[in-house]
Amino acid sequence: MTQAAGSTTRGARLLEFDAAALAAAYRAHAPIAVEHGLADQPLLTLEAIADLADWLPRDCVICDTPDQPLLVPEGGPPRGSEPRPGDVIRHLEVRRSWLTLLNIEQQPAYRELMDACLDQIAAVVEHRPGDMRRRVGFIFVSSPLSVTPAHFDIEHSLLLQISGQKELTVGHFATAAVERRECERYWEGSHGRVEDLPLVEVTHDMVPGRGVYLPPIRPHWVLNSDAVTLSMTLTFFSADSERDQFVEAFNARLRRFRVHPRPPGRSLAVDEVKATAMRTWGLRRRLTGRHEESTHY
Repeated sequence: MTQAAGSTTRGARLLEFDAAALAAAYRAHAPIAVEHGLADQPLLTLEAIADLADWLPRDCVICDTPDQPLLVPEGGPPRGSEPRPGDVIRHLEVRRSWLTLLNIEQQPAYRELMDACLDQIAAVVEHRPGDMRRRVGFIFVSSPLSVTPAHFDIEHSLLLQISGQKELTVGHFATAAVERRECERYWEGSHGRVEDLPLVEVTHDMVPGRGVYLPPIRPHWVLNSDAVTLSMTLTFFSADSERDQFVEAFNARLRRFRVHPRPPGRSLAVDEVKATAMRTWGLRRRLTGRHEESTHY
């Protein structure tokens, strides 16, 4: 893949936001709008993204139908089903599709772009050095009038609209019991796609230059306008959110044996034991070369 000219971002200030307001929203686990200057970034043209899609490993590209209902409770489509995803992107006006490019940070220029953006966020939200971890970048490209079903992510997310326009609706679960059920379903294979439409909290008009920070486990869905849209999402864990998801993964294994473990947040000491066990499990599997089906944890 050829790096786009002018893509260097070191020292550039790419995001604009009120630092105090962002810090308060982060502490309150609340969404907040930001602005960005990436709409003219050479790495984020449709042609550059098409080249990136062809460069990435096939299992890092998801290609799905854009004509979906708001509720699709089961997991998403398989990875790597399209042999030439770049060609789909180049002809989205006639080849209706909804594509996700995963782990764009594998390409050095995109990693630099991702880090330049998240470094700005880290300067505001990190409680201690190294608190922001496991940075990952995604790009979404979709045909006109596409729908992204209601779902939630387990990471902190920064959603950045690059071209086209869409409506991003952010909601919340009706009750704590519903949220707990959906969190458990995530680890059973739902990948965050919810069974019932959450209560609407706010709808953002996502135009080029607009962005939104979303905390973990915040349900949202997207309705595209009548144009091709391109957006980038940058995600990360904090030390606390990473620990919580290790606990969720540990609890999911216990439920297979009909055990009903306490959810994260009830006991810090118990949570640390569970998280340590999952980290040890993951290290052992890496050392022995054994791999499970990919998840976010």
